[in-house]
Amino acid sequence: MSENRFYLDFIADYGAETGRDDLAFSEVNRRLCEEFLNQGLDFPLIKNLSVSPFNTVETGFVIAQLAYLSKLGKNHIIYHNTAPRKDELSARQNNAGEFLAVTELPNGVRIIGVYGGHTFSFLKSPIYRVNCARDGSQFRSRDVFPPCVAALAAHAGKPLTGWELLGEPVSDIPNLPDNIIGSIDGYGNIKTNIHIPESVKSVSINGIEHPITVGNGIFEVPDGQLILAPGSSGWDNFQSVEICLRGGSAAKLFNYPKPGDSVLLK
Repeated sequence: MSENRFYLDFIADYGAETGRDDLAFSEVNRRLCEEFLNQGLDFPLIKNLSVSPFNTVETGFVIAQLAYLSKLGKNHIIYHNTAPRKDELSARQNNAGEFLAVTELPNGVRIIGVYGGHTFSFLKSPIYRVNCARDGSQFRSRDVFPPCVAALAAHAGKPLTGWELLGEPVSDIPNLPDNIIGSIDGYGNIKTNIHIPESVKSVSINGIEHPITVGNGIFEVPDGQLILAPGSSGWDNFQSVEICLRGGSAAKLFNYPKPGDSVLLK
């Protein structure tokens, strides 16, 4: 891959309510391309991924899964925008919202995005504020942030510290609650941060309880049965444990829970 060519995962809570591609993705993609060209870079290869509206847990899980397993190094940028603007619940001036932040993993991948909720909670690298405006538009991911994203891409491979675009380190990173849903895949498999205890007989989600088998792989039960087992997601020292209904949808069985919901083990 050319030094000036980047693969860019763009993760945002657009389109999830309609179940189709959202105009917002195309608008941000076009602006990113413009700003990358302004930095003397090639057009980025952009892949859009929609997450649930305002769901910072799902955003954080998806970011970590894509970033930690990447082998593209400094040519891989992840840009995300899930900005519930919950850091201040009173009326806001000039569409102000959460600040932009950046981190770089040991494999060289840079993650740039709004610092809100648990968007950075799955990551284990130092996080820095980006000296970029926090207000000025309802649509900051299109109108405000792209020049900073492109500048951070052009700076790839160089230290994040000691640079005028970087602000103070972020120290108030919220911890993830235990036993929550991180993501739900297209099969209805429920990916969690559960640490499986020695004996689990049932799980309860959304007030719905079902018996479950604990195993080492999701196909260790007959068709139609529930299993709690390590799944396909995980990185570094983290292995996501999944609740799976073999041949069906565990999400449907538990009345379609959302990432961030609690899982009760019994």
